[in-house]
Amino acid sequence: MTVHGRSSIPVADSAAHDLPYNALPGVPQTSFARSNIPVWACTSDLAATGTGVAIGVRIFLRAGDVITNVAFVAGNTALATGTAGWHALYDPDGAILAQSPAQGATAWAANTARKLALSKPVTITRDGWYIVATSVTASTVPTLIGCAPVVTATAAVVAGVSKALGFTFGSATGDVAPASTGAQTGVAKCPLVLVS
Repeated sequence: MTVHGRSSIPVADSAAHDLPYNALPGVPQTSFARSNIPVWACTSDLAATGTGVAIGVRIFLRAGDVITNVAFVAGNTALATGTAGWHALYDPDGAILAQSPAQGATAWAANTARKLALSKPVTITRDGWYIVATSVTASTVPTLIGCAPVVTATAAVVAGVSKALGFTFGSATGDVAPASTGAQTGVAKCPLVLVS
């Protein structure tokens, strides 16, 4: 609760005090959805990662959140000739919490969200910067909408503590997300991710 202005009566926190709880135009604050960046910050059609290479982003989640779905949004380039893929949720240390079903040859059109249910609901037990990732194995990997921050700047805001907003990991991941992100390579791309 927050006291606003001269009132001595505590009132419920306004939506602005709980971003990025729901920074999605048209979606009421009563609907649970979190995004890693506001949709208005999605100014880039991000170059695709290599086939079978995962791209991860950090998203702040709060204790008590229950995550059942993960969504990424393809940019102007659609998936072509896909053979494998997934979305996954990892803890702040990079250990997997749950992944979506294997996507195999499922299509992913340009400019389209791919919202996938996780294998089980995940209840967040502590506030923190969690990791959401996706990977596609295909002849053409889709681009993703998001922002393109300078990777060295985002990773070095607080020396030795802050991390890149976006990073890649793994290779030849197929239809099974790695149990851990392992080594993370910072990249100058931060795709929009939505969890609900």
